[in-house]
Amino acid sequence: MNALVTRSANPAIREAARGLVQAGDARILRAVAMVDALPDRGQADQIIAPLRSRLARLRPARPLRFARLLFLPLDPLIVPAARWRPEHPTIPRSVLPALAAAVAAGCGPLADAVTAMIAGRTTEDHAVVEAAGAPLWAAAGAFLPDSPPPPDWASTGLTAPTHALLARRTGALLPWAERLRALAGDAAQGLVPPEAGIIQALAWDAIAQAPDTRAMLIALLLARVPDAAPVLARAAAALGRRNEALLRQAGEVAADALLEHLEAPGGADSCLGGQDLVETAAVARRMLTLLGVLDGGAIPPGRRDRLHALRGRIGASAEALFAERLTADLLEPLSALAGPEETWALEDAARGLRALETEARRAGGGKTYDTLLAHAAGTVRALTEQGTLGRIGGVRLMEILAGPDVALTLFPLEA
Repeated sequence: MNALVTRSANPAIREAARGLVQAGDARILRAVAMVDALPDRGQADQIIAPLRSRLARLRPARPLRFARLLFLPLDPLIVPAARWRPEHPTIPRSVLPALAAAVAAGCGPLADAVTAMIAGRTTEDHAVVEAAGAPLWAAAGAFLPDSPPPPDWASTGLTAPTHALLARRTGALLPWAERLRALAGDAAQGLVPPEAGIIQALAWDAIAQAPDTRAMLIALLLARVPDAAPVLARAAAALGRRNEALLRQAGEVAADALLEHLEAPGGADSCLGGQDLVETAAVARRMLTLLGVLDGGAIPPGRRDRLHALRGRIGASAEALFAERLTADLLEPLSALAGPEETWALEDAARGLRALETEARRAGGGKTYDTLLAHAAGTVRALTEQGTLGRIGGVRLMEILAGPDVALTLFPLEA
């Protein structure tokens, strides 16, 4: 972290970044909002750079800017400049402003229309992201591969050949953004396995790409929709022995890149956060499914130990988050009740907690969740018997926390 901060020549920037390292969540969110509000962020971005792992956990809504929208679909492949190497199937974060400016200039009226569509919007405005992103990703995919280095490319510290490499990679990946987002959305709704036709088309396209881009396309698919792995394997087998071998080789490179991404700060455990526990549960499910994919077949020596360590990190993070949110979202509001009241908000909190617990158990910690849920159920029972919590609301909460059989045992219908 300090290496990132001290590279700034501005002492005020360095001091501000250092001051935020140990800051609480609320202060970090205020600082990020202030930087996001600047018309020209410039060096102020260096304040945020050391905080990205915290932001991955907090997941605040961020203002939709042109560059952010453009590269939003490629987020699993974007790494800090210090971690990037040309041979890695990734994209350095430092080049995004220059590439985005080149796309904006090259796309002309479309860029203006997109900028107008996203004005005042955030990354949580999903309909706007889709409506503005789809034409932008397609246009950028057509423009980037043959585009010349932008005038400010030297500011990235990279060479013109490196621009050609990165422009080719991003230009090949962005046309898949809309379809991959659709697959991810379907998976989040429980529609698995994902649509085979799209994955078959992706496999064909991957074969046509250079080896580095082939690996990036597979990595992007698995990061967004890990349930696609068996479908991709079947699609690869249908393409013939040579093509299957090419895709398997690319898959190994993709697996290494994804594993490094998960192990990095802000990777696996730091992503479990945000306000929406159902969404957090979906993130936990996706990450644990991905770990299962990376653990399949004959894997290189040492990978299984790394995967075991990652499961432990995710499990510990999930347990801590569950305990924290159980107290803050359910037990404390329950203790503050002065009499029978509507319990809809408490029921929503309980459902979110159970969603997280269901997915997190795959990483271990079953006894911990049993203990915490039993304590919460006991609190609900005591408050209901005291009359502080209405009987119907108490039964509904008990059913969510402990199941219908326990709820009926504690509160029989004839009572």
